[in-house]
Amino acid sequence: MKTMKRLSILLALGATVALMPSVSRATIIGGSHDFTSTGGYLTAGTNGVARFKWGGAPTGGTNSYYQNPCQVCHIPHKSQAYATAKAPLWNHKLSANTYVTYDSLGSATYLGGAITLGSSIACLSCHDGSVAINQTSGASGSSTTNSLNGAAVYVPSFAVETLNAGTVASGAGPYVGFNNLTQMHPIGVSYSTAVANGDTELQPVTGILTKMLKGTSQNVECASCHDIHETVGTAGTIPYDHALIQPLEGGTLCLTCHKK
Repeated sequence: MKTMKRLSILLALGATVALMPSVSRATIIGGSHDFTSTGGYLTAGTNGVARFKWGGAPTGGTNSYYQNPCQVCHIPHKSQAYATAKAPLWNHKLSANTYVTYDSLGSATYLGGAITLGSSIACLSCHDGSVAINQTSGASGSSTTNSLNGAAVYVPSFAVETLNAGTVASGAGPYVGFNNLTQMHPIGVSYSTAVANGDTELQPVTGILTKMLKGTSQNVECASCHDIHETVGTAGTIPYDHALIQPLEGGTLCLTCHKK
């Protein structure tokens, strides 16, 4: 009788698991930053953003190519210096923009000290609209545009958080002037400095916050909220949520850092 009861419980448990909604992808593959033809940003895949002709293409020959979502940003050999891009093994061309950052003088509560952009420089190389998303650049200084038709691919909608960029229209780009970051959440600011300067409305650095803050200065960068690899927190599990590490629902993302 006990055996039958145990079997019934196991069968019920199995049925419950089978009927549960499947957990969404938690990886860059298939995500919005996967620029292959089967990736989440299919327009980029159609343009061949992740198409490369060198490095051991599978079928050989001058017209052979492979698709690699990782190589759009990273390269195992001849990458740019870390100090240049503030990102490991960086392969994407950097923007030439000098950024105007958060308007700290307009805030009565800002205690974060000097603002120095870190890894956000790598993000802005695509997201300020001035560099093609299929533009790679290695340590030698050489720059290559990878696409099916040889054209640079620009996506001006990536730069919607910047100001004074003029009219954003479709076309070949580049969209210059996307350098004003004054009216967006500060990036390149030290969380630990703000705490040391007396900001009592910041949460202690525990739990998921230890993964969100970057470097020894515990900087707030683009990657503090967005995980383009979609492996941290809720990133990759909530559709159409901009790869956020914490959800916006209920103010969860904001309250991870701010006591309100």
